[in-house]
Amino acid sequence: MTSKKINVVYLTQVPGPYRERMHEILANEASIFYSVIYCAKLEPNRDWELTYGDYNKYFLAGKSKTFRHNNPSVWKLMNKLKPDALIISAFKPTMLYAIIWCLLNGGKIIVYNDGTLESERNFSKIQKFIRKIVFKKAHAFVAPGKGSMDLYRSYEVPEQKMFRSCLCIDNSKFINTDLDQREYHIMFAGQIVQRKMPLFFVEVAKQIKRLIPELKILIVGDGDQREEMLSELIKNKLDYTFAGFVDQDVLPSLYSKAKLFLFPTLNDPWGVVANEACASGTAVIISPVAGAANDLIVHGENGYVLSTDPKLWAEHIVNLLKDEELLSTFSKNALKIVQKFNHHQSANGIMESIEYALPQLALKRS
Repeated sequence: MTSKKINVVYLTQVPGPYRERMHEILANEASIFYSVIYCAKLEPNRDWELTYGDYNKYFLAGKSKTFRHNNPSVWKLMNKLKPDALIISAFKPTMLYAIIWCLLNGGKIIVYNDGTLESERNFSKIQKFIRKIVFKKAHAFVAPGKGSMDLYRSYEVPEQKMFRSCLCIDNSKFINTDLDQREYHIMFAGQIVQRKMPLFFVEVAKQIKRLIPELKILIVGDGDQREEMLSELIKNKLDYTFAGFVDQDVLPSLYSKAKLFLFPTLNDPWGVVANEACASGTAVIISPVAGAANDLIVHGENGYVLSTDPKLWAEHIVNLLKDEELLSTFSKNALKIVQKFNHHQSANGIMESIEYALPQLALKRS
């Protein structure tokens, strides 16, 4: 007679291309029955077309009109799935309904939060109060990196309750072209919105061009500051190529066209674009407020972590572009370091949190 599988539900906002493989790995775990509930298929700022992984999944809505995600219908689905453990990746009303279900029905609560002290610094008192209450009821905590673990510590979460599940991509899909064959010196990729600092990128490029007149730039992405960014590039006579928004199957070929990837941001809990660059052997210059900074991106090893001073960025970039040996070392280190950020590690961190919340599962797997 076989023992009953542990029923695990992962509740999150919308699908993301960097999580599909992790869900597949967890779905193949023999000791659990794994399902994913999505609040919606798409959020207002996403238009990508995904190839979904092979796992049990539910959608509470189509394209959401807001980021609030208030789906009372999750209660009916929770009654159907009856999870022994619930993993939440946000604190939207939908997640709070599911948490209440667990409190009433004995389900274990596991928090996955990719926020950091910096990204949640300006959260309202209500947002912080909700986290404080949920954290007191949670049985385990999952973090993508050091920044999220520091956030948990600020809420006095015990160390033994914290587990790491990295944010990652399929590293094997990205191409590493020899640096001397790369057409562009610097690259910007992401939403062209204020938070991603596209105009700061242009200011850095202006300063680089004074010392490297042949500077060539690659821009990938779209957003409400696109026209302003392109106008500034034209006004300053910067040589650029604008690829616009590209599908996930095209993206891997673009990172290997640039020698350096610039990742300025005002606020980013992680930033998988840094993973994508590293998987292409492209060194990264990153703002310290990004979660990947001082974690995936190690200052002086596979890039630089720099405060958002255009002159400082330009100085480091020019020196790196002119030092071919150092740039090559950074490129090799980027490829090496990113290999530790993979879907199996990501899934393993989730499993460790489930085993901690449900010790009987750990005994079954030992």
